[in-house]
This record gives sequence, C-alpha cells and structure tokens, in this order.
Amino acid sequence: MIRINNRNLILLICMFLPLSYIPGIFVTELSALILIIYFVFKNKSLEYFQNNLIIAFIIFSIYIAVVAIVKIDHNDLKISSIFYFRYTILALSICYVLNFSRNNLIETKNALLIIYFLYLFIFFDSFYQFLIGKNLFGFELINERVSGIFGTELILGSFLIKTLPLLLWLTFYFKFDLNKNKLFLIFFFSFFLITIYLSGGRTSFALMMISIILIIFFIKPLKKIFLYSLIGLIFFISLTSLNVFGKSVIFERMVKKSFNQITNNLFLDGDNMVFTQEKLSDSKKKITKNLRLFSEEHQGHYQLAMNLFFQNPVVGVGPKGFRFHCRKINYNSEIGICSTHPHNTAIQILSETGFIGFLFYITFLFFIFFNLLKFWKKKLDFYEKNGFLVISIGLLIYLFPLLPSGNFFNNWISLILFNYLGFYLYSYNILKKND
Repeated sequence: MIRINNRNLILLICMFLPLSYIPGIFVTELSALILIIYFVFKNKSLEYFQNNLIIAFIIFSIYIAVVAIVKIDHNDLKISSIFYFRYTILALSICYVLNFSRNNLIETKNALLIIYFLYLFIFFDSFYQFLIGKNLFGFELINERVSGIFGTELILGSFLIKTLPLLLWLTFYFKFDLNKNKLFLIFFFSFFLITIYLSGGRTSFALMMISIILIIFFIKPLKKIFLYSLIGLIFFISLTSLNVFGKSVIFERMVKKSFNQITNNLFLDGDNMVFTQEKLSDSKKKITKNLRLFSEEHQGHYQLAMNLFFQNPVVGVGPKGFRFHCRKINYNSEIGICSTHPHNTAIQILSETGFIGFLFYITFLFFIFFNLLKFWKKKLDFYEKNGFLVISIGLLIYLFPLLPSGNFFNNWISLILFNYLGFYLYSYNILKKND
C-alpha cells in the first residue's frame, strides 16, 4: 500500500512527472509548479544553489534572458526567455524532494509498479491501434503510423525514448530486484522497443538503438535484459517484413526507407517521395552528398541556421529567433526552408545563442560524459551507481547533436530535460559523497 502524507504526495508528483506529459502540458506545468513552490517554502538554506552545475545553469539562464532582451522583439518570446530560469529551479526542486524522501521509500515503492503497468497499458493500446486501425479511445492510425494515447499527435516514439532513462532510474532508485523480475523486465522492454518501432518515428528509433548500445556497454545488470529485448524487437520487425499482420507499411518506412537513404544515396522530400540524383537540381545534389541521411526540409533548416550563425556568431539571433530571421532574404539559402526552429539541438543553440551558448552546451556534454566514465569502473552502491549511469546516458541521448530534434526552448522539451537534470543532480551528489 502507498501511504499518503504530504511528503509522499510530493514524491509521487515527482515520480509521475514524466507521465504527466500524456494528458497535456498544463498538467506537467502544474506539477512542476507544485514542486517548485514546495522547494521554495521548505528549503531553508542555500545549499542546493551551491552546486557548480546549478550555478552554470543559472548563468546560462541569465545569458538567455539578456540575449532575448537585446535580440528578440516579440514580447511573449522575450518574457518566456526571461523566465527560463524556472526550469533550473525545477531541477533543484526534484533533487530536494528525492533527498528529502530518501529514507521513506518503502511507503511509496508500490508506485513504481503502478508506473510500469501504466506503460503496459500504453503498449497494449498502441498494439491494438496497429492491428485494428484505431486505439481504445477511437483514435485512428495517422498515415499508417501509431499514435496511441496521444491521439492526433505523432509523439508516441519521442515520449517513450525520452522517458526510458527516467523509468530505469526509478527502477534503481526503488531498488527493484532485477534478477527476481528478469522475465517480466524482458517482456516489458521488448514491448517498449516494439512500440517505439510502431510509432514510425525514425529519429526516436535511431536514438533508441544508440540508447540500447550504451546501456548494454555501460550498465552490466541491464545487459541481458536489453539483449533479449532487442532479439524480441528483431523478431517482430521480421514479422512486419513478411507482412504477417497485413501491415507492411511500417517496415517500408522504418527499414527500407532508411536503408535506401543511407546506402543508395537516395533523397526523400517532405512528401516522402523518392528522387534519384538525376532528378535533383545541382544545389540539391550538393546537399544530398553532405547530409543525405536527412530530408530536404532538414537540410534546408540546417543551412539557414548556419547562415544565421555566421552573421551573428557571438550571441546568435536570440532564443526562438530562428522563426523570425529565417524569413529575411539576407539569410536565405538556395533551398532554405523557414520553420519555428532548425530541428537540431546543436545547430539551434549555435544559431540562436551564438558561440557563447554553444560553448555551454558542449561543456555540459563533456561534463556528463567525463563523469559517466569516472564512476563507471568504481565500486559503489549497486543501485545508486547504476541509477547515475542510466540518467547520464539519458542526458547524452537527449542532447545528442547528430540527429533531428525538437525545439530546444519548447516548454515540453525543457521540462523533460530539467527533469533529467534533477535526477542527475541527486545521483551525482550521492555518488560524490560516497566516493
């Protein structure tokens, strides 16, 4: 049973924060606000503000605000940038709650099982939609892609891959017995991987494969679980290739399309039409040779963003400024395509915050990777060490610079990122004390 008191309620809000993205951003923002208010009123010292990583993020937040004030004319975007620091406070709040509740885990341990079964429902609903054509709530397939509980939004794969490290971290945090529950975990994560595949999100699928490789390499207790889960995924992919379910479109999109782009130098535009090199203009041919893994739209975004950076190298054009400046003729490229963001985290930070912001981004990635290697070989507490390793991998994957991504300054994405950071801060502090 879960004993509900004020402390446990706050811990439950913290635990279920990743799942709060399902009903919508309002629920997530409200949950985050509750955690922040709890932290502000409960915390009686400045101890949590003395962490070097937090100081760095506070400086980054101030920098974002200053650049926005100077570079952005749109008032709403300027205000949202000024208050970007709230995400740093959210990370501190999560760290504080986890520390505060550390000795009372037994009272909320069953909540982990609830989270697991909620994910199982997501898998079942998604598979049902794949087979029947509509999910349990009546939402139909979108271009033969599974959206599941997200209805009209194709973010199922993105949601799953972004919350996978958080789920694994909670598994270690509550000292879930991996050996005793090995068969359940193999079954669970097999369906986890299959659902990402069914979502049709190729970026999510690529990040999933990178995640699996890193988990197998760095986290020994999860090695067999994810190897067997990967075998389950491969078996399911082979079934879709043979059209066993009468739905070969997903295999065509996820495997054949990607394979053709990589190996045959084929080019795919935004309407998913395939063009050979002979059918492309000279300018497009040059681009496909350089970035042929991505679509024409992505390549156009990247080229435009780099034009913005080269003309504003120090501080960029301001957070969320790409959407305004990409329309200006002096920045346009031959195939430049305007959008709300450049669809790549590294390029967005480079173009919108300049070299200074990009330096912070690169430094943070190196910091995470350095500490991942540092604690990997050390003999520390089994659960605390592996929890730290998995959340470190999660951060590296989340900020992976070589694949398309969402808007870095988007509220939804920022909330998940700083959710990661809160868990990371807690684990990092624990390991430093015990080292």
